[in-house]
Amino acid sequence: MPFKEAWNYALANSPPGLLSALDGAVLERWANCSGLYRDALSKINKAGVPGMIIKTPSGILRRSPLMDVIRDLALEMKGYEAEMGFTPAARSRISLPAESTTESDPWSEIAG
Repeated sequence: MPFKEAWNYALANSPPGLLSALDGAVLERWANCSGLYRDALSKINKAGVPGMIIKTPSGILRRSPLMDVIRDLALEMKGYEAEMGFTPAARSRISLPAESTTESDPWSEIAG
């Protein structure tokens, strides 16, 4: 399931504080696109150059529709990646909460 791999990869590699529960739907769409993209690209890679070209019933050679799917998925993913801060340029426009440098001590909140 490539979409689950993409989901797990995003969660494991996102900077702390970048994603919240509200981002779940956008992340889900990105993960689904990523999974479909990987599947389509895998099919083209297995077939090599001949997989990029098909012959129509009338004998005309044209680009495989799978190539259009790959391009469309890449463009869609690019939008999600920009929204979620998955690119260096997008991350530079996002301010993340500062990481705490002190150890969390629950007792100090109670005792002061």
